[in-house]
Amino acid sequence: MWDLAAYRIPQDRMPHFRTGHEWNIYPTYDFAHCLCDSLEGVTHSLCTTEFVLSRESYEWLNRTLRVCEPMQREYGRLSMTHTVMSKRKLRQLVDSGRVRGWDDLRLFTHNALRRRGVPPGAILAFIHDLGAARFDQAVRSHLETTVPRLMLVLTPLRVVIEDLGADLEGRDLDVPFSPKDPSMGRRTLRLTKTVYIDQSDFREEDSPGYFRLAPGKQVGLLNVPYPIQATGFTKDRETGGITEVEAVLVRDGKKPKTYIHWVPEGEGSRTIEVRLYDPLFRTESPGGDGFLDDVDPNSETIYKSAMVEADGFEAVKRRALAKVEGGDGQDEETPLLGLECVRFQGMRVAYFTAPMNTWC
Repeated sequence: MWDLAAYRIPQDRMPHFRTGHEWNIYPTYDFAHCLCDSLEGVTHSLCTTEFVLSRESYEWLNRTLRVCEPMQREYGRLSMTHTVMSKRKLRQLVDSGRVRGWDDLRLFTHNALRRRGVPPGAILAFIHDLGAARFDQAVRSHLETTVPRLMLVLTPLRVVIEDLGADLEGRDLDVPFSPKDPSMGRRTLRLTKTVYIDQSDFREEDSPGYFRLAPGKQVGLLNVPYPIQATGFTKDRETGGITEVEAVLVRDGKKPKTYIHWVPEGEGSRTIEVRLYDPLFRTESPGGDGFLDDVDPNSETIYKSAMVEADGFEAVKRRALAKVEGGDGQDEETPLLGLECVRFQGMRVAYFTAPMNTWC
């Protein structure tokens, strides 16, 4: 091992930038770091890879002085696209008001990931596959097999099925939470004469390559035994937006090419606020002093009148909270911040959680 300097003694009597002329002798990093960790009871000293050569002196000095011997371990700094990991830059984002706080769901801080509903297993899967998979891909792969599916409509459009009939109106449909995993259980979804679909699932005029609902066209409603066909629609005179679609059941039709999700009218659905997030930054590698100018002001989209099936969500919520109360799936060292343990997939939309009574 090479000889290491323990102290630096300024010879030119130039003032120190912090202490001025108060001290004439200063311990070096290699001398002070290991002893400070030992005195403070540190068990593992984590540092980046440029300090790997200092591990030998770190362990040797503590061992020679027969003091407590923490372990130094080096790690590579994690880089993520479309975000920043620097605490200094994160503080600028928070202090400038470009995000709501350190737990804003567009950040990648520990608290933000927990509020986003990212489970520990997904983070571990990402670390294990680092270099072969991106973070969001690892999270989706983990959630795909572990969370139930619900129908969620972001921009509700009223659809009235004129001839639903007494045999179907009010019928309780038995729907699985997962088409691939029966162990997730089932829930009940009541079919009503009026349902709500997403506005993007209907067009005034049909076109090639468009497979959803349009006048004279048939589509299937998920888990409903017969497809529907649009027969007309109503528009708002002032805005020109479509407010209602008239439809009929096609009991003798062919199997539809496309199925769309929906929620029932009345007590079977609930109006909620939903937030969708895109990357906080426009470019993959925001950097430099002007990184704040790269923040995308449209990275958060809020839907204040979204609708979700009520009974299904309540069942998911009860199961998730019972699992946590039973001590299954929660690390005692990192208690949950809210309802982010309530995770589900909104069909054809995204994965969601429910922090602070807001569905994000």
